[in-house]
Amino acid sequence: MKALLLDKNRELNCVEWPKPAAGSGEILLNPVACAVCRTDAVMWQQGHRDLVLPRIPGHEVCACRADNPRGPLYAVWPGTACGSCQYCIDGREHLCPSMRIAGFHRDGGFAECMAAPASSLIALPDGLSPDVATLAEPFGCALHAIERSRLSEGERVLVYGGGTLGQLLAVGCAERGADVTVIDPRREKLVRTESLWHPIEIKALTAAEQGSEGGFDVVINATSAPDTLIDGIVQLAAGGRFVLFSGLRGRQEYPAQLINTLHYREAELVGTYGCRREDMQNALGLIHRYRKTLPVLIEERIRLEDTASVMPRVLDGSSFKFVTLFQS
Repeated sequence: MKALLLDKNRELNCVEWPKPAAGSGEILLNPVACAVCRTDAVMWQQGHRDLVLPRIPGHEVCACRADNPRGPLYAVWPGTACGSCQYCIDGREHLCPSMRIAGFHRDGGFAECMAAPASSLIALPDGLSPDVATLAEPFGCALHAIERSRLSEGERVLVYGGGTLGQLLAVGCAERGADVTVIDPRREKLVRTESLWHPIEIKALTAAEQGSEGGFDVVINATSAPDTLIDGIVQLAAGGRFVLFSGLRGRQEYPAQLINTLHYREAELVGTYGCRREDMQNALGLIHRYRKTLPVLIEERIRLEDTASVMPRVLDGSSFKFVTLFQS
């Protein structure tokens, strides 16, 4: 089969690779579409804490069963959890200590065939195209972050970053009745996605336009820029929550006064990581509802052979989603 293989940093090539064998509880899938996540590009550039090489990346997958190639399509939850630890029992399987993630610990969806647990398949709603369905995993992560924020109707939300994840976070928050503001230094990205926001109300501003208004109940960073933590905590209202959605790049040290701000204002720093199966299921419902406008978040549909070449563009943050399509 053809597959995209990451051997080491910046060595990502389309190669002929043996087809996988299905393990216990697994089935073989034929990916139909697989989107490029920024984490894929980071792994290509510098590696990742969960990455085991060599590896076929890809964790935003829409696929059919290999034994039924003309049959139903599925979104694929990328995790493999033990199912028996306390986290799994409590419905927090994404925190399972034995978690193995497609594209990180085991081979993912940038291949003509992949193995995955049968339990990871989530059927697509009728009428949803495979390219748009690849948004199920990132949108699931966004919905999980929103749940972690304990967002209530009428609360004010500030989202840092107007890329794909920032837009999905904004839509998810607006669906809960929040007053949402998205800020991004690139005005052109905000202009391109105006069609996504109708009929919901989302304010899109550059950082200069936002100023120091403050008073937000929830702030979420959909960018790895370190300054968003400092700026975002300052923007919080008393009792507000900063949701750390994107990991922060670099090794920047933060002043103790920042922690004191949380202390004196009874604000919270909330971690969020990945998503559960149910988050992806919920995401598919919203994706189906917005199926006519969400394609604006797809930058380009590409071939497997061209996927490695888009990694620098993904890293520079100027683009939305690149989706690799496979021939049926």
